[in-house]
Amino acid sequence: MAENNKRTEGSHGGREMSRRERREAEERREREERSRARQEKEAARAAEKQRAEQARREAAAAKAAEKARREEERQLRAQRRREKWKRFLHGLKVFLLVLVILAVLIGGGATAGGYFVTKSEKNLPKVFLDGVDVSGLTRAETMDRLGASGWDENADIPLAVKLPAEVSFELDMLESGAVMPREVAAEAAYRYGHGENWYMNLLQYLKGLAIPTDVSQKFTALDENYIRSAMEKAVAEFQEKTADDSYSVDKEEKMLRLLKGAGQMEIDQDQLLEEIRSALVNNRKEVDHQHIDNQLSPPDFEAIYQQLHIKPVDAYFVEGGFEVVDEVVGCSFDTAQALALWEAAEPAQMVEIPLDISYPEITGETLRGMLYRDKLGEQTTLFGGSTPERVNNIQLAVSRINGTVLMPGETFSYNETVGERTREAGFKYAAAYQDGEVVQEIGGGVCQVSSTLYCAAVFANLETVEREAHYFMVNYLPWAHDATVSWPKPDFKFRNNREYPVKIVASADPEELTLTMEIWGTDVDGSYVELTYDRYYFTEPDSEIIVGWHVYGYRNIYDKEGNLIETLEESDSTYHKHAEEIGH
Repeated sequence: MAENNKRTEGSHGGREMSRRERREAEERREREERSRARQEKEAARAAEKQRAEQARREAAAAKAAEKARREEERQLRAQRRREKWKRFLHGLKVFLLVLVILAVLIGGGATAGGYFVTKSEKNLPKVFLDGVDVSGLTRAETMDRLGASGWDENADIPLAVKLPAEVSFELDMLESGAVMPREVAAEAAYRYGHGENWYMNLLQYLKGLAIPTDVSQKFTALDENYIRSAMEKAVAEFQEKTADDSYSVDKEEKMLRLLKGAGQMEIDQDQLLEEIRSALVNNRKEVDHQHIDNQLSPPDFEAIYQQLHIKPVDAYFVEGGFEVVDEVVGCSFDTAQALALWEAAEPAQMVEIPLDISYPEITGETLRGMLYRDKLGEQTTLFGGSTPERVNNIQLAVSRINGTVLMPGETFSYNETVGERTREAGFKYAAAYQDGEVVQEIGGGVCQVSSTLYCAAVFANLETVEREAHYFMVNYLPWAHDATVSWPKPDFKFRNNREYPVKIVASADPEELTLTMEIWGTDVDGSYVELTYDRYYFTEPDSEIIVGWHVYGYRNIYDKEGNLIETLEESDSTYHKHAEEIGH
């Protein structure tokens, strides 16, 4: 029983302890909440106090600014009152001076005073020349003072007047009357108050004691005729320069250029004259008059576009010939952009409008460059050991052939080109083959020219129309490479069977003793020709004695890689031995 009571008491004591702890915890929370509330209240009071202090400072600053403003206004009013009082005192001073002057005049001292002023060698008080103080100076001293102030340098600097369209002119300060020469200015300064009227001189002297006078304004007179003449000349130049309302096209710089307002602009000469007068009087050194007196109308850019717009066209050969028609360069521009650029420009300004230039693929220069650009065939032979007469004949024939042009399909005739070999034509006697013999003949040696040309024509792969071999073998070319000629027969002919014209370039070098024939044209495929031959001897009838040779020439055509395309029989030639060679 006792044990049960103890357990009951222990349990009761535990419950009492739990309630006490909860109460203490609640009290602690209440104290913490009251402390927190107190801190928040204090923080709120501090913030409120800070806002009040900030408001007080702002109010004080506003009050100080208002006070400063009022003080400034007060000082301004005071300054105005002082200036007004100063003007009043100045007027009073002038009034009193006038009274003094009257008193002096009335008092009878005017004559003596006027005499003293008039006879003085010095300038009156408060005398200025264009801002330079020359009071109380002699004329020589005035000259020195003006010199030290840069008077002459200022007079040497002209007034520059600028007009639109980069037109300008200058006015001389002395000629215009805006500036007096230094010696004239010094005399003008002295002349003020030193006239013939003593009383007037005295009056100007007394006035000068209080009121300054710039005598340059009294004695300076602008030369209107000089100014107008220079101005009108410049205006005329402006009108001439801006009269042309045409445009120019620069395809290299890709620009269309025209002057804004060309043919429309006018300059107000009366206004310009006033600006010039003002500048001269106030010693300014520049007038920039860019004003145009009338409304400007834009050009008809659509019409200009129609005039300029063109598409590019390639150059070409005239049909049936090789005359070149040059290419056409394409041209266009944006009319909206052109108008915007024109409107943004100043009057008389050169407006530059970008052009869209398009070039064709084929130009006239390209086509002309195709003609005679390639060496198609060439042959050189030697004529060493030739007599002067034979050399003459070779050079004469070469000169008549050189430069010959054959259009596609045209045939070259040696006899037609060189002509009959006569003394009148300049040919001379030289060795030649005739009827199986070597004889002296007018034009001897021209066969070497025809033979050399024959080789060049074959190597150029031109079609042989007519060719005959010599009776005897020649010593300047291989077998089957020669072509004999005489008048009127045999002739040597070949045809231009190519797509483009060919030109013969012939030359004979008397020092090197060489004869060269070249065929120039347009190589379209790179093909080339080699000449070969087969030789067979023949004998007299019923004999084994060799008296000559049959030679067959072949034209071998190769492509540019060296591959044989075809072989054509070029010639069938018969050559005889000379009589002294038979049997050997």
